[in-house]
Formats: sequence, C-alpha cells, structure tokens
Amino acid sequence: MREVTVGKGAAARTVEVPEGVDPGFGYAPGKQAALGRAARDRVRKSLAQEPAFAARGVADALGNPRALPALSAEWRRWRALRSGCKPAGEAFEAGALPLPVVDALRKRGVEPATAQVAIWDARLEHLTDKGGRAAALDGADLDRLPEILARPKAVLLDTSDEAKGGPWLVFAFDPAADGREAGKAMVWANFTRDARKDGAARARLAANAVRSAGYLRWADLRERRYVVLDGALEE
Repeated sequence: MREVTVGKGAAARTVEVPEGVDPGFGYAPGKQAALGRAARDRVRKSLAQEPAFAARGVADALGNPRALPALSAEWRRWRALRSGCKPAGEAFEAGALPLPVVDALRKRGVEPATAQVAIWDARLEHLTDKGGRAAALDGADLDRLPEILARPKAVLLDTSDEAKGGPWLVFAFDPAADGREAGKAMVWANFTRDARKDGAARARLAANAVRSAGYLRWADLRERRYVVLDGALEE
C-alpha cells in the first residue's frame, strides 16, 4: 500500500492505494474490492477452458494494467481471512501456466490437466516466514504472488529423481528487496485434492498447486536437473 493525495483544494484528502493501482480508480475501498473480485472471477472463467485456451485467456485478462494489481489485492484479502484459521480446503485461483509452459510440457509428454495455478489455505504457513526461516518469502514478495506467477523471470522443470510426486515447476523471479539474489515459487503440476471454493461443497479439484516459495541463487537454477521451459535465467 502507498499513500496518495486525491482531489484538490479543500476537497483534497490522503488515501491508501495498493501498489500499481491507479489512485483515480482504486482509492475507494468498495471499488478496490469490486475490482479484485472481478479480476478473480475473470480468471476463474478463463480457467474453465482447455489448458492452452485458458493460458491465453488468463494472460489476456491480466494484461489489463488494473487487473493484476487488483488480483494481488484480492489475494491479500483472502490470505488475511484464511491466515490463522483451521484449513478448510479452500483454494485461491492465483493465475495460470504461461502458454509456452503448457506447450513445453506437452512436448515432454506431460499433459496438463488444467492451466490453473492455485494456492490452498493449508499451504499458507509454508509461504510465510515462521520460526525465523530465512528461505521463506518476505511480506513484499508474498503480497505480489499473483504478479510473480503471471510475470516470472523464467519457468523451469525439475527433472531429477528427487522431484517426487511432480512434475515440479519452478517460477523464478527477481525479489522486491535488495540483498536477495533470486526467488522461486514451487508449483506441483497436475496436483489434485478435495477443495472447498468460497464455502461451497467440497469437490475434487485439479490444479497446478503452489506448495512452497523462498530465495536462492541464480546459479542454483543452472544445475542440470533444471530445464528452462519459458523465459531466461540471469547471467
């Protein structure tokens, strides 16, 4: 969030606005929440399509300069509601696999069940810095997780025998804070489990699930076990 002044003269006032959101649109809390819900609903509708079409649809939806910051704001709202609560099997639709990743997986014989990238409430503690774990995401990067997933530096496939249960995808990104060289979000492709969507009845949901995230060096991602599916690593 940042503080900005809206209005002129006697009508001027200082308000809080999410990073990246136009203050002319986003300063009213009601409008901000409505935009966040609309962005999430648009992503949901796009994700109902076949993976390649869904990837295109979500990329198009989040190409609106207001949509991605709004989705991140909705993610922060959802996380605040779920944090500290007993996991209820709820999932947040954080975005979609990039189309080049869908195509690259298919070429390697991996058929994505869906393009959806989701975060389950039971995994929230694995994304936060609890117990002083230096590898966990700090607040600035956690707040923008949908933006990281939509605009990664690179997406890699872990081909090692250690990558059990996968396929495992690594969404690599530039951290917001100085002193951090590189960041990663670990996504379990074709993960399925029971989920409850916004209080609705439980259903079997397939998704590419964000399971953990943290920091590392770019050199760590140049190991032979990793294959770049989209984007490029830092030199």
